[in-house]
Amino acid sequence: MGDVDAVLVSHTHWDREWYRTFQAFRSRLVDAVDRVLDLIAADPGYHFLLDGQAVVLEDYLVIRPHRRGELEAGCAEGRLGIGPWYVQPDMLLPSGEAHVRNLLEGRRVAGQIGPVSRVGYAPDSFGHPAQLPQLLAGFGLTTFVYWRGNGSEIDRLPMRYSWVAPDGTTVVAHHLRGSYSGGGSLPVDMADAVDKLVQVGEKQLDDGTGRVLLMNGDDHTLPDPRTGEIASALAEATGWTVRRGLLDEAVIREDNGLPTYAGELLGGRVANLLPGVWSTRTYLKQRNRLCEAALEGWAEPWAAFASALGLRDERPALRTAWRALLLNQAHDSICGCSADAVHEQMQSRYDEAGELASETTHRILDRIAGLGPERRTPWRNDVDVAVFNPSPFPVTDVVRIPVDGFPPVVTSRHEVGIHPLVALSMRPGVGIAVHGVPARVIPGEGERRFRLIPEHDVWETEVVATDVPAFGWKRLRLTPGEPTTDAVDDGRQIGVEGVSVRVEDDGTLAVRIGVASWSGLCAIEDLGDRGDTYDFDPVPDDSGAVTRLLGVRRERHPTGIQRLYVELAVDVPRGLNDDRSHRSEERVTVPMTLIARVAPGVPRVDVDVRGDNTATDHRLRLMFPTGSGAGRCRAGTTFGVADRRSGHVDDTGWQHAAPTTWPHQGWLAAGGLALSAPGLPEGEVSDSGSLAVTVLRAVGWLSRYGLATRPDPAGPGIPTPGAQCPGPFTAHFSLFAADARTPAYARSVELGLRAVIGGDTPLIDDGRALLRLSPDVLALSALKPADDGDGVIARILNPTDREVDAELTFGVPVASVSNVRLDEEPVDGPVTLDADTVRLAVPRHALRSLRVHWA
Repeated sequence: MGDVDAVLVSHTHWDREWYRTFQAFRSRLVDAVDRVLDLIAADPGYHFLLDGQAVVLEDYLVIRPHRRGELEAGCAEGRLGIGPWYVQPDMLLPSGEAHVRNLLEGRRVAGQIGPVSRVGYAPDSFGHPAQLPQLLAGFGLTTFVYWRGNGSEIDRLPMRYSWVAPDGTTVVAHHLRGSYSGGGSLPVDMADAVDKLVQVGEKQLDDGTGRVLLMNGDDHTLPDPRTGEIASALAEATGWTVRRGLLDEAVIREDNGLPTYAGELLGGRVANLLPGVWSTRTYLKQRNRLCEAALEGWAEPWAAFASALGLRDERPALRTAWRALLLNQAHDSICGCSADAVHEQMQSRYDEAGELASETTHRILDRIAGLGPERRTPWRNDVDVAVFNPSPFPVTDVVRIPVDGFPPVVTSRHEVGIHPLVALSMRPGVGIAVHGVPARVIPGEGERRFRLIPEHDVWETEVVATDVPAFGWKRLRLTPGEPTTDAVDDGRQIGVEGVSVRVEDDGTLAVRIGVASWSGLCAIEDLGDRGDTYDFDPVPDDSGAVTRLLGVRRERHPTGIQRLYVELAVDVPRGLNDDRSHRSEERVTVPMTLIARVAPGVPRVDVDVRGDNTATDHRLRLMFPTGSGAGRCRAGTTFGVADRRSGHVDDTGWQHAAPTTWPHQGWLAAGGLALSAPGLPEGEVSDSGSLAVTVLRAVGWLSRYGLATRPDPAGPGIPTPGAQCPGPFTAHFSLFAADARTPAYARSVELGLRAVIGGDTPLIDDGRALLRLSPDVLALSALKPADDGDGVIARILNPTDREVDAELTFGVPVASVSNVRLDEEPVDGPVTLDADTVRLAVPRHALRSLRVHWA
């Protein structure tokens, strides 16, 4: 048993919040880190890994600021492992750009304490995307250490192998045989402790490398003070070379000729995958996606252009928003598999991230539109409106214009002045014209809008803005006008310019877009769920749902915007019977409304879903038959596109049965139909090509025994009535024809347009495109101020199977451009700049990042 190099890595896997709240766990974190620092001081050979996430440093130092010097010393001596992540994220639910921000913030926070780990350590995430090697390599992380996610491929792979991303980037993947706790919770008796470590180590020697990694820790455990004695006893018993160390020295080595694996890690061969988290508490996923879109799609790009226009540096606002959002992307948080109190506390972080992103964007757009440093709205009721487009190509879409004035009221010693726009909104039967054409006036979101008196009804104007330039704005003239109303009747069909929707007798939708048509869309499937927050567990002999069409209301406005309101009653069993073996005989009604919209010049159908969940222990999905008959579809994934197939993969011998569902990042497509479903990340495709998207999954336990789909529990058996998601729920879909530009168009649909009241001195002319990206098969993944303030970062994703020559044309002068990695460090690569146009080749499935300096 000699010639074995064993490294004992002491650690604690720290879920910041899970079955207890953050503050409850932080209390224990303080105990743990206190003890670690004491052991480092007392034992010169002691080493400890702080779980690969820098947020634990911040959480600890808030309570123990006087021990910062000891932390710094431990890191400087190479005895404390910190970073590279800010939080240990779920790898499949956050966007790819959110992972980049996570690593950027982790490097920043950890780097203020000491050297940052160069290992991509993700011990407990529930699966990993195929592009993770490209993401890690973009931060100089060449080794990935993990536990969950392998399918049957792990049977032929050694403990270390070369993991290949779709673009060809590779990292050395190190699979934790025996999990991240294999060498933890050791028996008190030293001989028994050694025997356990020998068993763990011998499982790792099959690949013939003579390397053993012993992870001495577990969830929320205190440090083991006996590691010196244990290492000596293990070496004496085995003849191994045993040392105490960190992951960097244990796994970062030259490895040539390793077996390779390409693809995502979505299997449960040797560890629970826990795929039900993709649909648990869907409201969390929806809020996460809205915040990501507000930051990545709006606040960051316009902050980048603000720097070119002489406006103030918005990086502190962006960082504050991202930090709040990243805390919610820890794997037990965004996955919805924690105690109810945890998810209640997450809402304030979403509020902070979303509102700060939105208000930062608003401030920048107001300035660009000409409102000046104080952003005062012109004191009149006929104003210019600036409609902004955050996409790198022209867009025609519906936009809503909140009609407000700032300041709404001005007071002096003798009188009160009400802003003319506020006064206008207080008139009964008010009308608005845009460029002299009557526009649609609709109720606004009153709870967040200024009201002078309780009877003051706030409202918005809804119009179609045509050909808004790429990353530019279009001027609309808004004036008081004659009121117009929708024509309302019980018609079942709407249509405009080749796009139509018809309501069928069963309440489903028949849609035509151009020459293509589909029927039976938005059919409702409801199945009983015996599972928990981690896993869907279907009920045998399920009678399912009975959907009744209650009525249809059609609204058509002279602008051409048309809607169908489809009222449905979905009758489902109330819950499970007492032994949870079947659904109950008693049925309840889940009321639902589908609102389908078409508009002139907009080549798609938008569908809003509203419901009221009155049942428990069930999963509700919307079905979209595509007629492809292929049992396959394409879906957006982390920095890419995946081909998905129907049914289970071969899961013979797996610990955790393979699901038929899979995660997606915002859209899926089959049979010529593309479906945008941001924030609803669980999809499935049937043998016939029907797409299914989970809208709601209601369960009442954090973890349970006795599931047919999972042999072992995944956590404590805590009741989670909040995970039943009682009460109102919503969803949004967009339906359009799929083609090569689907990834870029789906993102544009998700971001939409935004309007603000303009002033007399805009910083750029309307109609001017600030950035155009071509060809349109490419996606603009990011446009943001550089983290160090030196220029801006533009990132392009090529989701296709071929190399594409990219061209970015800026509408502001560019002084220089250079290639950078994802971590914004310089890297060699061909790129040319010619009169504010940047050209470069983007390989297949690759990301390319540029640092741009404004002239």
